[in-house]
Amino acid sequence: MKSGIAIVMILVLVVAGGFAAAAWGSSITTQIIKDASDGTINGHYTAAQVRAALAVVENNPAYSQYSDIAGVLQDYLASLSHTSTPKPTPTPTTTSSQPTPIPTASSPPTLQSGQLDYTGGRPLLIFAAGGALLAAGAVLRRRSAGA
Repeated sequence: MKSGIAIVMILVLVVAGGFAAAAWGSSITTQIIKDASDGTINGHYTAAQVRAALAVVENNPAYSQYSDIAGVLQDYLASLSHTSTPKPTPTPTTTSSQPTPIPTASSPPTLQSGQLDYTGGRPLLIFAAGGALLAAGAVLRRRSAGA
């Protein structure tokens, strides 16, 4: 009976530790992404931290579809690697009287029937939490059946 309680406590601690590790490991990355969400980066971050945030943004379809955070992070990385020597300005290949259009935020793509949008959740953590809850339920069921 006491071993069942110990197993449940261990499972709860493992699940809590997993969530804490996930939250702690991505705190700087999340902070950089939040900082870049308004179009500018106001904080001071290392190139490695910004590259890590850029990798997260590029691997998350929600960011690539609905925001330009990747562009903001790439611009910030370019400003970090900017040297004191000026780069030559490219010469235009065509001479048109029309001004170059300024890119604007595009509207979000519409989903087709039967398609769900990816929310950016972490399925492995969700499955781990569900497995821990199932195991805890099995232990508690055995304990109550034996009483």
